Amino acid sequence: MKKAWIALVVFYPLLAACAGTSKPDTDRELRGMGFVVEYKLASGASAKEGVLASTNAGNQLFAAALLTSKGGGTSMYSTGTRMSFPRWVDVTWREGMTANLPDRKTGRYTTGREVGNYRIDVLSRIPREVFDYAKIRGAVRLQFRIKDDGVLFAWDVQISGGGRFYYAMHGGDFPCDPLPHLPHPVCTTGPLEEAPWFNPNWVGGKR
Repeated sequence: MKKAWIALVVFYPLLAACAGTSKPDTDRELRGMGFVVEYKLASGASAKEGVLASTNAGNQLFAAALLTSKGGGTSMYSTGTRMSFPRWVDVTWREGMTANLPDRKTGRYTTGREVGNYRIDVLSRIPREVFDYAKIRGAVRLQFRIKDDGVLFAWDVQISGGGRFYYAMHGGDFPCDPLPHLPHPVCTTGPLEEAPWFNPNWVGGKR
């Protein structure tokens, strides 16, 4: 018994050091960090009624009475909201709705019947370095693409500069959106300053 107690004393600092490099805690370290949410239909998906996305903390991320291929949206949650960064997000949709407004008390659509219900892990999938990069360069962007049989999820860091946004550290279920109408890319899987097409004058500062 004495040997076991000594072993715990010796190894405890090592365990504590490892815990310090673990994934951020949504209710402490990331509370009030601020983030961006973008949602739309995946390519080829049919229109969806009563789309609703809510987090593990019960916060609503986005909602749409009718989501079509030309619809979708972007929401920004600033640091002042003190909103918890989501561990996971539930995305649901319905069919046969007879009212386009959600219930006043619950904020949920209640008419028709639920035909889609998917839980998407968020926090556990995003690498620690994405959060570290966002703290100094921009805001974490969460992207949701709703399919007929599921929901795709991706992330990156949104950076403002030169009258537009750039996106770095992209990862997830789908690649950066192609934007053929632009003269150069605006999204990369690594740090923005390491992209071969990047000009530091676009966002200020130097490499």
